[in-house]
Amino acid sequence: MITDPGARRNMQTKAAEQDPLKGYPHEIILKDGTGVTLRCLRQGDEEALAEMFRHFSADELWFLNDDVTEPAVIRNWIRHLDPVRIVSIVACLEGRIIGNAALMRKRFGAKSHIGKIRIMVDPAFRERRLGTWMLLDLINLGMSMGLKALVIRLVPDRDLMVIDGVRKLDFQEKAVLKDYVLDRSGQAHDLLIMMKHLPSRWNPF
Repeated sequence: MITDPGARRNMQTKAAEQDPLKGYPHEIILKDGTGVTLRCLRQGDEEALAEMFRHFSADELWFLNDDVTEPAVIRNWIRHLDPVRIVSIVACLEGRIIGNAALMRKRFGAKSHIGKIRIMVDPAFRERRLGTWMLLDLINLGMSMGLKALVIRLVPDRDLMVIDGVRKLDFQEKAVLKDYVLDRSGQAHDLLIMMKHLPSRWNPF
C-alpha cells in the first residue's frame, strides 16, 4: 500500500505517460449543441481523413508539411502510427472525420520536453469551438505525457482566428520569422511561433 502522496502522484504520472490515450474515445458538445466524438486516429481512417482534406482549399493545403491530396501520404501517416512520437486524434460526426489534431515530440534530446501541435478543422465546422476542444485535448495530452511546453506555428495574415483562440489559452508569441514561407503564388508571409508552458498538473480547483 502506498501512503506517500508524492510517490502516488509519481506513479500516476508515469502511468499516464505510458498510456496518454486512455481517455479516448470521449464526447464533446459544439457551440451549436452538436455532439462530436474525439478518438484516436486508427487503421481504416484513410478514406475518411482524405475526404475531410478534400473540403480544404488548395491555398490552405499548401501550408501543410505534406501533400495530403496524395493517397500514399495519408496511408503512410496511419501505417506508421506511433503514440510515443506522434499522438493524432480525430473528431467524428455521423461516420465522418471533421477535424484532426496532432501532438508531435522528439523521443530524445534537448527538445524532447517540447510538443509541436497542429489542428485542422473542416471548414464547415469552424467557429463552432471544435478547434478549441481539440486544443484543450492536446494540452491535457501534453501534460499527461510529461511535456513542459507546446509550440504552434501560424501564418499571421492567414490564421488570425486561430491566433486569437490560442492566446485565450495562454499561448504566448515567442518569435516572428519575417518572410519565412511562400504561398502558392510565391508571395512571402511571416511565420509566428507561439508557445504555452505547461504546469505539471491542473490546479485541483
